[in-house]
Parts: sequence; C-alpha cells; structure tokens
Amino acid sequence: MISDIKESALQEKIPIIQDGGLLFLLGLIVENEYKEILELGTAVAYSAINMALLDDEIHIDTIEKDDRMYEQAVRNIEEQGLSDQIKVYHMPIEEFRTDKMYDLIFVDAAKAQYGKYLEQFIGNLKDDGKMVFDNMIFHGMIYETERIGSRNLRNLVKKIRLFRENMQNDERFDIMLFDNIGDGILLLSRRKDET
Repeated sequence: MISDIKESALQEKIPIIQDGGLLFLLGLIVENEYKEILELGTAVAYSAINMALLDDEIHIDTIEKDDRMYEQAVRNIEEQGLSDQIKVYHMPIEEFRTDKMYDLIFVDAAKAQYGKYLEQFIGNLKDDGKMVFDNMIFHGMIYETERIGSRNLRNLVKKIRLFRENMQNDERFDIMLFDNIGDGILLLSRRKDET
C-alpha cells in the first residue's frame, strides 16, 4: 500500500514530498488533465506512484541516480502494478536526454541544481505545460539563513534563495510561489509571448 511506502520513507529519513505539496501537485494534474510527466528525483517513487494512480493514461518518466533508491523505487512500482505507466531511468539527471515533450515537469532533486535543471529541460515542456519545483522554503530555513550553523547547509539555502530571486526576475516565465504549501512550491509556466 502507498501508505506503507510513505511510512517506510519517513522512518528511514528518505526525503519525500510533504502532504500539502503532493495534494497541490495531484490537483494540478487533475485540473489540467496532464498525461505526460517528467519527474527529476525519484527517491522511492512515492510521488510518481501517487501521480500514476490518478489515471491509467498518465505516463511518467522519472530519474534516479542512487542505486539503493532506484532498486526500491522499481520494487515499489512493480508492487503497485504500475510498471506500464512509470519508467525509472537509473542515471544522473544531467545525463538524461530526450526529445519527448511533457505536460508537467516535477523537480524534486538536488536543490542547488534547480537552475541547471530548468535550462536543461525547459525545451521538453509543452507550450501550455508547467514546471513544479519543491522545497522552495527548505523547512523554513530560507527565512533565517544567517542562523544556520553548517556552512554547507547555509550555502545550499542561499542557492535556493538565489534560484527563487532569479525566477522572479526571469522575463521568460510566469511564476507563482506558494510558501504556505508543503515545503514551498514554485509553479512555472512559459510566457505566451516568449514561445
């Protein structure tokens, strides 16, 4: 059951999308009748499985480089009977290339790479498609960067803040920031006059 996947991930401290963020994502898919989805960062396939369960016409390509996560994700997908709908690519996201066009690109991978992922995959987004970035407030830390003890963590949070700022000033896109949903969600679409 999907609740077991969630429970196991939480116990093992595997990062998965928060409930509020997941509900937002699923609502977006249903409302827009999205069918072709690319997910960057599979982890244990918790979000991919939730998305696929919405409609048997939904197809998801998802990318995971970690061996253990990849194996667990494939197992979870098989146990849910969703192998026909979800394809997991076992590789670094940076190496993934496709000509396929997607209705939705969901980004929940290395936060410091969000800007690179945007540029890498924006060409695979349909004109009326959306990109969703998770962890935009990073457990509230973006509001108190200077109080973070760890230098690595502080640098990561600064990169998330910089990505947010860059997106707000990027005239190619319309964005909406939802700091009150899950761990913070950024919703991005291409401006119509920029296509």
